Amino acid sequence: MDRRTFLGRSALGAAASLAGPGLLLPRPALAALPTVGGSDLRFVFVFASGGWDTTRVFATTFDNPQVDMEDLAEPATAGGISYVEHPDRPSVGAFMQANHQRMVIVNGVLVRAIAHEICTMLALTGTSSGLDPDWATILASAQGDRFTLPHLVIGGPSFSGELVTSVARTGSAGQLEALLSGDILQWNDRFVYQPGTPFENAIDRFVQRRVNARALSTHSPVDQALAQGYAGATAAALGLKDYRFVMDFTGGGDLATQARVATDALKLDLCRCVSLGFDGGGGLGWDSHADNDETQSPLFEALFAGLAQLLALLEQTPGPAGGSLADQTVVVVMSEMGRTPQLNATLGKDHWPYTSMMLLGPGLAGDRVIGGYDGGFAGQTVDLASGEVADGQSILSAEAVGAALLELADVDPGDFVAGTEPLRGILA
Repeated sequence: MDRRTFLGRSALGAAASLAGPGLLLPRPALAALPTVGGSDLRFVFVFASGGWDTTRVFATTFDNPQVDMEDLAEPATAGGISYVEHPDRPSVGAFMQANHQRMVIVNGVLVRAIAHEICTMLALTGTSSGLDPDWATILASAQGDRFTLPHLVIGGPSFSGELVTSVARTGSAGQLEALLSGDILQWNDRFVYQPGTPFENAIDRFVQRRVNARALSTHSPVDQALAQGYAGATAAALGLKDYRFVMDFTGGGDLATQARVATDALKLDLCRCVSLGFDGGGGLGWDSHADNDETQSPLFEALFAGLAQLLALLEQTPGPAGGSLADQTVVVVMSEMGRTPQLNATLGKDHWPYTSMMLLGPGLAGDRVIGGYDGGFAGQTVDLASGEVADGQSILSAEAVGAALLELADVDPGDFVAGTEPLRGILA
């Protein structure tokens, strides 16, 4: 059986098992499966570009006169999770009620800037250099040899740093799909000959034989390592072409579309980490300097509706380690910054260096809110070990959250964010 046939039959088998009656296990049954952690964990990062208003979902600061809360908004709880409920955002409450047990909300995270580009770097890498890899790339590169596309970027920003070989983008216009199929040859003002399938397969076999022969004919250890690495990369690239027959790599679009690509890639064990983006469909996205509530409210509704679809797909899709993908996948939802506590003259809110993050999945101390906002709407200090709010302790930083994610996956955070104590309070 060749690789293409094997992949196709595997995909058909998985689809049939999902369609069969009684095979979608209820959460109590799934919870009884062996715990997945460390090197077996997968990660999905969802980035809301533009800076969200944390007081519209995460920050229940109704008793703070310095904060302009929204008309008709009310405090609500789901288990140990407190959140803001509003009649225009039913998907938020539904999501909280369905997922609070595996959710951690971190309030008052400092990103130390108010410029979009700098805050994005700080939120995703813990630095503002632009030369350091983001959390997803670090996590993916730790097991780069296991995956063809260790960090698959379907949407949103990413920073590869020196780990660039671990990152692949699908492309907003389906560039990766077109590259694998060969259709990208037609994206040219001039005619480019595209060989037929038999000829293309013959070329692929010829290339693979040549690189394999080169790997066997080297003498020095350095030359041998390079040649063998090239042979392995060539084999992976040629094998990747066959995956287009069992999944669609076309990314972009809404969050639900991105989620389908993400779950397919994770199911096939193509990648360890996936990055998704949610900017609300173009324009300024979440950057609500005017008409804050008219901008933020529908964005939060759409975001949480999309997250619900993502979680449903993860629950319904078998994971490589057994159980479902939901049992081995950590979902991290963030924006690069928050917004000011009070409305401005145009009923908008400007940039604010404190934000909130939401994390869901295995290995986390679920059903919990960590941190908070003080009277001036700055982040409260916490004991990083326990996650408890405590005076005179540490300011919550984006790098402390990132370091905890690395530690959760058995990656030493000291190799990437030296001197940063992880926020271990989010860990189970």
